[in-house]
Amino acid sequence: MISKSFSFVEELFPSQKWQAHYEESCSAYRKWFLKEGELNRPNYLQCERMLRRHMPELIPIWEHLVNLAGGDDLTARLLSLYCPTPYVSACSQAVWTRYSPVLIRNYDYTPSRCEGLILKSKWHSTQVIASIDCLWGVLDGMNEHGLIVSLSFGGKNEVGKGFGIPLILRYILEFCKTTQEATDTLCRIPSHMAYNITFMDAQFHVSTIEISPSSPPEISHKPFAVNHQGGFSLNNYATFSKSYEREHTLITQLSDPNTTLESFITAFQYAPLWNTNEDPNFGTVYTAIYNPSAKAVEFRWPHQIQCTQSFARFEPKDMEVHY
Repeated sequence: MISKSFSFVEELFPSQKWQAHYEESCSAYRKWFLKEGELNRPNYLQCERMLRRHMPELIPIWEHLVNLAGGDDLTARLLSLYCPTPYVSACSQAVWTRYSPVLIRNYDYTPSRCEGLILKSKWHSTQVIASIDCLWGVLDGMNEHGLIVSLSFGGKNEVGKGFGIPLILRYILEFCKTTQEATDTLCRIPSHMAYNITFMDAQFHVSTIEISPSSPPEISHKPFAVNHQGGFSLNNYATFSKSYEREHTLITQLSDPNTTLESFITAFQYAPLWNTNEDPNFGTVYTAIYNPSAKAVEFRWPHQIQCTQSFARFEPKDMEVHY
C-alpha cells in the first residue's frame, strides 16, 4: 500500500506557505533539474530572456518566487521552467457536454512525485484554484472566470526548446478568460514536449489542442484527450498507457444516450480509465471534476475519499490517501 498526502492551501500571494512548500520539495526538484547535468540546462540569461519574450507578465512573480526560495542562480533557472529536464505522465480527460457541462480528468503519475498541493491564489487580478506541479505550474485548474485547463502527455518522446507545459497553463489561467484566448495563447508559446491540452470556459466552449516541438498545433473541438496524437499509430507509450483503449472508452461513454453524468464520472474510477498498472509506483493519482457554472472542483480518490472546493467556499485541509 502506498500513502500520499494532499493539501488544500489558500494563499492569495506567495509568502510563507509557498516558501514552506518549496523548502519541502526543493531537494527533489534540484535533483531532477540536474539529472542530465547542469550544462544541459539553459543559463540564467537565456531563461530570463525567453520568459520576457513569451510570458513577460510573469516576470515579477517569478522574481518574487526566486527571492522566497533563496535567490540563487540554480533556483531561478529551475523556476523559469525553460527547457527543463524531460518528464512523462499519462492522464485521461474529457468534457461532459450534456445539460450540466463539466471537465473530468484522471492524473496518472508516480504518487510519491506528485506535489499533492491544490492552491487557491490571486497572484495578479484573477483568482485561481489549481493542482500544482513544478512548484508553481499547473496540472489542471480553473480561474474565477470559469476557464478550465487540463493536460495530458502527447505520447511522443521528442524534446525541443520551449517551456514546461505546467508554466504555460499557469500563465493561461492568470491572464485568459475564454477558450479562444487560451487556445491563441497556447499556440504562440513554445512547449518543450508533446502534450494534449483541453480547455473549457464558462460559455462551455471546448477545445483540445495537440502540441509538439516539431509540428504546428492541431486544434480541434473534440471533448477528450488521452496520450497519443493524430490517428492510430502504435508506439510504446500508447501501448504501455493503454491510450487507445481509454480513448475508445471515452468515445463510447460520451456517445451512449444512457450514460448519465454520474455514471460517466464513475467510469473514471475503473479500468481502463483508472490506471491500475502492474508497477505500483505508477498509476492514477486522482480524479478531478471541474464545474465552470458552480466555479467548483471535486477531487476523488480510492476508497470513496473526496473533497469539493470552490471560489465561494474554499476550506484549507490536509488529506491522507492510500492506494
